[in-house]
Amino acid sequence: MSGKMMKYRSVLLAWMIGWTAISGAAATRHYYIAAENVTWDYAPGGRDLIHGGVIPLPFTSQTRWPKTRYIEYTDATFSQRKPQPDWLGILGPVIRAEVGDVIVVDFFNRTQIPHSIHPHGVRYDKDNEGAMYLPPGRGAAIPPGGKFTYHWLANPGSGPGPTELSSKVWWYHAHTDEAKETNAGLLGPIIITAKGKAKADASPIDVDREFVALFMMFDELKGKGSGQFHSINGYFFGNTPGLVMKAGEKVRWYMLGMGSEQDIHTAHWHGEIVKDKFRTTDVIELLPGSMVTVDMAADNPGTWMLHCHSGDHMEAGMMATYTIYEPSARTCPVKFVSGNFWDDTEKFSLSVENVSGKPIQSFAVEAEQFLSPQYLHRPFDGHRWSSDQALAPGETRTLEQKAYPASIRQSVMGWVFLPDSIKFTDGSVWNAERAGECFHIFWRDKDHPQVEALPPLQMEMNLD
Repeated sequence: MSGKMMKYRSVLLAWMIGWTAISGAAATRHYYIAAENVTWDYAPGGRDLIHGGVIPLPFTSQTRWPKTRYIEYTDATFSQRKPQPDWLGILGPVIRAEVGDVIVVDFFNRTQIPHSIHPHGVRYDKDNEGAMYLPPGRGAAIPPGGKFTYHWLANPGSGPGPTELSSKVWWYHAHTDEAKETNAGLLGPIIITAKGKAKADASPIDVDREFVALFMMFDELKGKGSGQFHSINGYFFGNTPGLVMKAGEKVRWYMLGMGSEQDIHTAHWHGEIVKDKFRTTDVIELLPGSMVTVDMAADNPGTWMLHCHSGDHMEAGMMATYTIYEPSARTCPVKFVSGNFWDDTEKFSLSVENVSGKPIQSFAVEAEQFLSPQYLHRPFDGHRWSSDQALAPGETRTLEQKAYPASIRQSVMGWVFLPDSIKFTDGSVWNAERAGECFHIFWRDKDHPQVEALPPLQMEMNLD
């Protein structure tokens, strides 16, 4: 190790020790984040999932584009990706800390041009600023294939003030060529929780669920209409997945804005209101670089729109849905044990177990399909599964139907099964009381996270 490098590390160590002594740092939060080139799809469903139709012109020609993202890994080998919630979309991982904590980010630039990570809100020295201008710090422009370790402090100024909620959101993003890099997709959230109000993972103790929502227009064709994607977390026309919460939960929304002078957004929730310490509203104003934290009491079950209230932005697809669901109050009489829908076989199979505690005379099951994380539709051939044979308590029956051709079979991301009607030998009948009751999903990807509620079933809507 060179003398210059040893001197730098000695100074940095002294600096961090000083920080810790002053702040009484509770923990060091370590993150492993790489910048990587990816292909991003603004509409994985290939459709307008808000209105149940095709994506309007001029956006229909191409929704997949080359982007660059921050990807989190489990350790310094950068070999195993760390999963993140679907709803984060194009955003990098959430970096968390409690006031007093030290944040350490091992950064690996896996792209072909220099990049960096520049944080908002936290305390850093020049070398850990991650911004390229004169005079530059060491972390300002990490070359292709290069690595750098950033050290930041969540000091008292990083956390919520006395009139704010128990946690607040800040930005981190690339700042070697900032405008181009954020448009490429190199951006993510930092969430700092007040001292003494954090769980072990630094999330706030007084919140049941959290979401981060970025309102931003990504420009792929230097201002041409067909290349401007008015997105929420990198998705448009209702393709943002996973904004699901349980009725009765306290939900914290971290609202972010970024982009150009066109990015003047008014984020509006249908069906609910949000609060900070000063106001009650259902519209939050966002400018480029904005960071706003609000709370929602999820007390109005249903699927509701979240969108920018600017007319042009709505027409261009800056819309998503969020769902507040009520858990079923009654137990399900059948259990979907297993299914075979993607293997090279001539038959689909579905195994159903009687868990009702009494004999079943006959039953019918409806099927739906995921073609993307938000694109749920009815199979083109109906696919109603049924049995007229008696099924004893604890007994399992396997039903079969003719399989799709291989090309169609692999286009289905997941199969959803819902009991429709069940007749018991004692003459009683169980019928579904609401859409989605007792659903079960078999995912093509075995590691796909299970979902708590189904997105809206896609049906054609004629708005003319």
